[in-house]
Parts: sequence; C-alpha cells; structure tokens
Amino acid sequence: MKSYQLYEELDVARRLAQQAGIRIMEGYFGAAASRRTQKGDGTPVTETDVAVNELLVKGLHAAFPGDGIVSEEMPPLESLEDALDRVWYVDPLDGTSGFVNRSDQFAVHIGLALDQEAVLGVVHKPTTGETYFGIKGQGAYIANRYNTTRLLVSPSTKPESRVVVDRETSIDLRWKGVFDDIGTQKVFTSGSEGLRIMKVAEGIANVHMNNGPQFCSTWDLCAPQIIAQEAGAYFRTLDESPMLYQRQGKIGKVYVFANTQERGERVREILRRFFA
Repeated sequence: MKSYQLYEELDVARRLAQQAGIRIMEGYFGAAASRRTQKGDGTPVTETDVAVNELLVKGLHAAFPGDGIVSEEMPPLESLEDALDRVWYVDPLDGTSGFVNRSDQFAVHIGLALDQEAVLGVVHKPTTGETYFGIKGQGAYIANRYNTTRLLVSPSTKPESRVVVDRETSIDLRWKGVFDDIGTQKVFTSGSEGLRIMKVAEGIANVHMNNGPQFCSTWDLCAPQIIAQEAGAYFRTLDESPMLYQRQGKIGKVYVFANTQERGERVREILRRFFA
C-alpha cells in the first residue's frame, strides 16, 4: 500500500477542526443552535454551519491556495481543470440535527483526496474534544487532551453483528429483515455519518452501511472512509465500483464498512437482495 507523507496537511486539518469545534460549542451553548433554516433538500442549516464553513474554507485556502475545496455549505466547484489532483472535502457540521437538538452526535469532517482517492481524514467531535485522524498507509488514531492511541477495528469473527446506523434506519420496519439476516446482536445509532463510521474504526460496532444511495455525500464520507480503512476496516460499495472523489456532491452509492472481509461480503450479499 502506498504511503503518503502529508504531515503538514494533517497538522493544518487538525488545527482547523479544533478551531471549528470551539466555534461550534459557542453556538451549542448559545442561541445559535435554535436559529435554523432549511436548505433546498429539506435538511437543516444553522448560522453555525455557515460560520464554521467560512473558518475552514479560509484556513484551507490560506494554507494550500492551489487546492480545490468541496463543502456541504458551498456551491459546486465550477472547473474540473483546477487542482484536479488535490481536493478537500469538508463538512463543517456533520449531524446538524444533533447539534440543533443538543445531543453529542455531530462532528467536523476534513478529508483530502489525491487523484480522486481519499488519502487523509480528520473527524473531530466537539463535545468531547476527541479527534480521529489517519493518513493512507500510516494508520489511524484517536487523540484527546491527554493522549493519542491507535485505532483498530474489533478482532471478533463471531457471526453476531453489532451494527451502527442512523435512528431512522434503526426503527424502519423494512430494515428488520436485514438486521435479522445480518445476525444483529446490538444496534447503535448516531446522527453523524462520520461518528457512525468511527464506531467501526474503534471496535465498538462491526458493521455500518448507509441506508440508501441518496443519503450520503462526498463530504460525509471522505474523511471517515480513510480513517476506518487505516484502522483495518473492510470498505466496499454495493456494486463494487471504486469510490472516486470527482468533485461531486452526492455519492449515489450504497456502501458497507465491516471489521472483517468475510462479514462485509456477507452484509453486501444481504443488501443486494434488499436493494434489488
């Protein structure tokens, strides 16, 4: 596996994510969380989303002026010619509903793709100050104010699965058969796609799949994907097509994370029947 020496990029991304976390918590404890509007797709956006997006975009542009940036709170990149080999995928507040409802299930995502492949990721959880990070070929880690430890998926090969999904999926009766077929022993829920994937990366859950091709975007996936893979997670799209970051917003794919290849392939087979 090719290894990337993206130490400056990682330092900048971690610093910006922590600054974003401070700004988010100011809104969390103030009135900003309750001041929200709806975007065109019906999802909520707050003034904190916008302010944090500006902080991250300005910081990335200042550090790496030649790079492209794709963000949930920005219009699409107009040119495919500029900085095609280096593009940042940013979600300033993944899990806005959790922020609005004052849960702890939201995160900052900063991911970097080189030549359309995710190679660096930072996922920061503002309520705890924890930062997950990884670079392709160099492992994945979780850092708090006291120490930094290696992230590793669960070594369990038992057939029973611990699954992490969003709350809507967990209570959707159509998914009951999927959970039964997977052999689900426990279901975890989170309002943040990044934090759902991190539960696989740190060995709490051993399966995560998104609940439909329309429900996830590049800024949701880029950062946590590479972190989870560097922690040893299996990752595949349902149709086995490569996950390419081509400046798009919506991914349009169903995908699976699992702690082992055998479990991941079994889940993919079950999902093929579900999405047929």
